[in-house]
Parts: sequence; C-alpha cells; structure tokens
Amino acid sequence: MEESGRKRNNKGFSLVELIVVIAIMSILAMVISMAVIHYMEKARQAKDVYHASLIKDALNVYPFASDFQGRDVWYEDPVTHEKEHFRRGWVYVDKDEVRCSDASCALAMINAGLVHVSPETEATLAENEESNPAWFPTGPDGDYIRKSDINEYVFKNDITVHARRTWNTYQLDVYVDDQGELHLGASASNAQRVNGHEKDEKTARLMAQKLGFYDAKITPIGEQYTGK
Repeated sequence: MEESGRKRNNKGFSLVELIVVIAIMSILAMVISMAVIHYMEKARQAKDVYHASLIKDALNVYPFASDFQGRDVWYEDPVTHEKEHFRRGWVYVDKDEVRCSDASCALAMINAGLVHVSPETEATLAENEESNPAWFPTGPDGDYIRKSDINEYVFKNDITVHARRTWNTYQLDVYVDDQGELHLGASASNAQRVNGHEKDEKTARLMAQKLGFYDAKITPIGEQYTGK
C-alpha cells in the first residue's frame, strides 16, 4: 500500500513550471543564436578586411604614373584652405563584383593575382595603360566580365563583400599628387545605394581604421576617408 501511495503522489511538472522551463530555454536559445550570428559576422568581416588589405598592398607597390588614367580631383584642407591636385583611382568592391576605375588599378590587381585575365588581355591592357580613351576587352575574359557605365573594369570572383551587417560595399582609393607621390585610403558603406556611393561616415571610418588609416582626411568625391 505504501508503494502505491508514493506513485499517486508523483504529480510531475505543473503547467506553470513547464512555462518557466520553456521560457528559460527560449531565452538561452536566443542568446546562443545571437552569439553565433555575431561570431559569423566577425568572421565575414575579417575576411573582407583581409581582402581589402591585399588590395591595399597591391595598390601600394604598383608603379602608378603621375598621368595615369585616374580622375582629376582637388582637395582643399579644411583648416588651411590650401588646395592640392591629385589623379585619383579606386578599387570598389560590393556583394557582386569588383570594379577598377582605370587600367593601372586593374593591372595592380592582376599583377597581385587578385583578379585574373588571359596573358593576351593583360599585355594589351599594359600597352594601353595610359591611352585616352581607355582600352577595354571586347568581351568577358577570365575574371573580367564587362565595362561599367562609368568606364570601370568590372571583375567577378571570390573577392566580394562577405559581411552582411557591417558594410555592403568597401573601396580602396589611390591618389597620385603632382610630385608623383602615392597616397592611399579606404572607405566603406552600409547605406542603401540609390544614386552613386551613399555616405556612411561611421562605417567609412571603421574600414579606414581597420586598414591602418587613422590620420584621415575627407576627399572631394564621395567624402570618403583616406590616409595622408
């Protein structure tokens, strides 16, 4: 009789206890899920920064001519109001493709092994590096896929933006002053692109600093942060 009584007294979990347990499990699952998402985003962010650092190195060692096909820009110092003239180029990266502003930036990427084209295309590109108008392949060749509507060399491979929350585009800039001195910079944006490169100063500064551009100035195109 005593054993039968013990069985009748084993009531199990009450409804309130079950609700409390489920609530605790849900909170734990949410915390773990957020931690995993944060870790995955950090890993994707690190991959982008690694690729951006490779692009930075490629531009830094390439022998840019003072009259390369870059765009003419003027920079006015906000304190002294002194103006400086530069030839400007860039390597722009988004979630789909890589765009090089001119033949020199494209050759810097090719020489570093970051994008690939046929030997014939590379040779012709080098022969026409400073030509005006710029020479473009007639069709896709290796990683090269097309010419953009603002005359960029567009490539497609694994060097695309992997981050999903930190930024959706980043860009490495190269400036050559009238004395032939090279200046590099970087920016990024997580803003929705509508017409052109949307400003996102917080994200731009984050990318610039991750690539070592702590002493930054604002450039006249896109107001992107670039190292001196």
